[in-house]
Amino acid sequence: MLIEFSIENFLSFKDSTTLSMVAAKSFKEHPATHVIESGSNFKLLKSAVIYGNNASGKSNLLEAMGFMKQTILNSFRDALLENNEKKFPLEKFALNTRTEKETSFFEISFIQKGTKYRYGFEIDYDKVVSEWLFHTTTKEVYLFKRDNQTIEVNKSAFKEGLGKEEDVKENVLFLSLLATLGKEISTNVVDWFKKFSFVNGIHDRGHKRYTIDKLKSDKQFLHWVLHFIKYLEIANLSTTEEDVDEIDFETLREKEKDEEIINLLTSIQKIQSKQPKRDQLITFHRKYDENNLLVDTVPFNFDKQESEGTKKLLYLLGPWYDTLKNGKVLIIDELDSRLHRHLTLRLIDFFHKFNKSNAQLICAVHDVSLLNKEIFRRDQIWFVEKNQFGASGLFSLADFKSDKVRNKSAFDKNYLEGKYGAIPFFDIDEKLNDLLYGKREAEQI
Repeated sequence: MLIEFSIENFLSFKDSTTLSMVAAKSFKEHPATHVIESGSNFKLLKSAVIYGNNASGKSNLLEAMGFMKQTILNSFRDALLENNEKKFPLEKFALNTRTEKETSFFEISFIQKGTKYRYGFEIDYDKVVSEWLFHTTTKEVYLFKRDNQTIEVNKSAFKEGLGKEEDVKENVLFLSLLATLGKEISTNVVDWFKKFSFVNGIHDRGHKRYTIDKLKSDKQFLHWVLHFIKYLEIANLSTTEEDVDEIDFETLREKEKDEEIINLLTSIQKIQSKQPKRDQLITFHRKYDENNLLVDTVPFNFDKQESEGTKKLLYLLGPWYDTLKNGKVLIIDELDSRLHRHLTLRLIDFFHKFNKSNAQLICAVHDVSLLNKEIFRRDQIWFVEKNQFGASGLFSLADFKSDKVRNKSAFDKNYLEGKYGAIPFFDIDEKLNDLLYGKREAEQI
């Protein structure tokens, strides 16, 4: 379970920024459905929703989580590449002369198998500047602390790190090295990061393949999906190999006289023959006679004949199911894109009410109708806003004083009225008119 995530000097986030999933003790909304008992002296939230203007930094916050995950999983592997490829794919805050020379900071705290961990690192483009791992039993204790290439290991609590301090390269995380070597605690920590799932709500790449494979291999998931989407009047689902227009390489070679092109065509044919055929999804809709009696089902090519909203929903159900079933953390950018407002609401409601494995959802949205006290608690609602210097800031609705935000406040109305900030805005003035039509034309209107 995720507790907190912090970043500094990454993409549009110049200063230290923290997203917290800790439930505010003073808030009493939705205690049975929206919070998780952590086993400690605090409760965690099942979800967090992030609002903000276009280009405010919502996606950058989610991307920072993905960057931290990939750095942990890949730093050991990437260090084996050629010298010119050993740099971290780091994007610092670019609009300040100070930040371009400083390190980037990432830290996360979470609960894995009943133990609370706090792990983080500071990196530059080509090296790890600092790194740390703490755990909490009765009190927080460090397991290791790193300052450049000097690593201090807790001899009693982290024996797996002893003797490995000199083995880590400057561009490799110590945690990644130990996990690669199969060390127990380090592997346990890295395994938690593998439970982070990322979905881009604008397109279906990535999770589309996962959902189709799961529909083929998991009958329980197939039955769950069919029940979930029964309102779409889809009677059944199946997968089939996609028909691909084959290129007649033999004919092309016979017509071609250039030997280099002939060799190229032969190479392409060999590569194509080794590629596995792609699966496509088929949906079946009921067909009726003139008396509205069921007579047959009609197959639809899912990607070509179903609506964009239907496609997004069905492909999204793979990671949604996996997250709820296995207690993962699901990160979705643009959750509400291509979905009807009521459908988005029902998905979130389902996540809150039928969540037995302490799964968590973090999503960025634009739909203001979801900004409702019946859907989210105040401490679940976050806003991202850029200042005049291009730096993103993150703040929660829970940060506002009670005279501005009460439990009975109309969150959506207040947001649209600008009381919380982080809203789209541009000036509508005569200059826009002049630039659009030219001053002479504008005067004649």
